[in-house]
Amino acid sequence: MTIDYLKKSAFGFKGLLYALLAILIWATIGVTFKLTVPHLDSFTTTLYVTFLSTCVLGINIVRQKKLVILQKEWKKQQFFFVIAGIMGMGIQQICGLKGYQLLPASQVVVMFYIYPLLMTFFGALWFHERLSRKSVLLLITGCAGVYLLIAKNQILAIQLNLGTAATLTAATTWALFCVLIKHKNFDPDAGMFLFNLFGLLFLLGLVPAFGLTLTLTSTQWLGIIYLAVFPNTIASLLWNQALHLNSTQICSMIALLTPLFSLMFNVSILHESIMPIQLIGFIILVGSVMLNLGSCLRFKSSY
Repeated sequence: MTIDYLKKSAFGFKGLLYALLAILIWATIGVTFKLTVPHLDSFTTTLYVTFLSTCVLGINIVRQKKLVILQKEWKKQQFFFVIAGIMGMGIQQICGLKGYQLLPASQVVVMFYIYPLLMTFFGALWFHERLSRKSVLLLITGCAGVYLLIAKNQILAIQLNLGTAATLTAATTWALFCVLIKHKNFDPDAGMFLFNLFGLLFLLGLVPAFGLTLTLTSTQWLGIIYLAVFPNTIASLLWNQALHLNSTQICSMIALLTPLFSLMFNVSILHESIMPIQLIGFIILVGSVMLNLGSCLRFKSSY
């Protein structure tokens, strides 16, 4: 084994670890919403979370003395940070919110989690990442597993309406955001601050249309602080690192595990029941992810 191979293997393992940690944190979002902000409108929650996340990232930059780096990154690729921030932290969140307003949550989750498949296609289309037929089939199989996990014993009738269009837009913009930040070189702390900043400015412009709740309970504030610090800041930084250390295919397969971990948290913390059909979805999802990861890692080691 060469030193270069060992270095690549170490970076790949670190990337897998970062991706798993990110989706584990993201999987706690549903439980946090149900326990802390079930009666607070989603736009207010999103705006406050983005605001606090931007503040935390800004404090982190000052603490690490990266103001000069922030200035350099901004001057170097202003257009990228504005567009990516509005897309990933603005449009994606608003469209996801609209989907939840117009459709049952189960339908939104199933449609949104086509984004790992879209990530793979966008990476192959615009950045010429290698894409095998086997990987595509396993990704589709993984999406079927997600469907069984979420749908339980029901058939989710997905209709062509505004809610469907909004949810698919959310999935597409998040997939684009993930692929774009993977193929751009920038300081992760400075980049995530700028993404959140322009996402926040976009959301502030929509306050007259959506309205804003100003009086919150202490429990709601605790939930918003958790969502801002962990899913919106720490998990996003970890995911950014994972995208740069691993291929789009590997990250997209790991992303499919988010609904699985979310279900596990719901069962263990909220004491929700699990149905036999969900166990089948569990087996299909985990099996497809493991097979695809094994195939991708073998390809990387031989390349």
